Amino acid sequence: MSTMNKEEKIEYARFLIEEVTSRFLLKDTPYIITEGFEYIREVLTLFAKQSNLFESTLVLLENNHAEEAYILLRSILNNSMLIKYLYNEDKERYKNYMIQPVKSQLSFLYDVKKMNKKGWSNGDIPELDKKIKELEGILRKEGFVDRKNKSKVDTKLLSIYGMASSDQLLFSHYIMFYKDASKYEHSDFSALDIYRRQVEDFPNTHAFIMDLARTDEDLDEKVLNVSITIYSLTFMELLKHINDKHEHLIRDENKQYLADLAVIIKNNHFPL
Repeated sequence: MSTMNKEEKIEYARFLIEEVTSRFLLKDTPYIITEGFEYIREVLTLFAKQSNLFESTLVLLENNHAEEAYILLRSILNNSMLIKYLYNEDKERYKNYMIQPVKSQLSFLYDVKKMNKKGWSNGDIPELDKKIKELEGILRKEGFVDRKNKSKVDTKLLSIYGMASSDQLLFSHYIMFYKDASKYEHSDFSALDIYRRQVEDFPNTHAFIMDLARTDEDLDEKVLNVSITIYSLTFMELLKHINDKHEHLIRDENKQYLADLAVIIKNNHFPL
């Protein structure tokens, strides 16, 4: 278990980001993805985003914004689930992942149409119907139709619960952190007390000073530890997958270094 203080953990985290992005993600280096392995393009891109999310989390923690950093940790968890969802090479999963923007846009247009019926919008209804039919046509062409009623399109979006429930470790993270982080994402009133500093003996619902410099120190430590752990686990699993399936994506001069980096990560455990 690591005995690092906060500053040392952040320094270690930045070391991880730099080494992983340069030696593993090969930032600023051309990629060539052969036909049939497009899913790995999406997996690597998601992990690149995860690296930026992790760096942004560290910046917030450095500025004592643990509550806001928890929101980014939620996104890191979401990304880790999408990565694991994709890298099992199931072509149907890749296909479903790639069609999500169409489903999302269609769901939005369905909502707009409902509001049109209430007279809440003066939009171009014929143009709206045309766009809906166009998107429904894309889904039908790609085979996304309701299993029970083939005349209807399948508009079901990927869910966090659905992805998490396919893996025991992901599900444990979902239970421990995702729902809790959602309180901060959706500004649940129970997560907002930190901004109201109590005045004397009065409860902070009656008398308070708005204090934007306060943060929950326990939450601060938790977010830092969990973000390092999730990022590290995602890297370790991806490294193994690529070593097993796409070894050509790892340069010869980086292979031993990445193996040594994996050992460093294994020797640093952070309490969750």
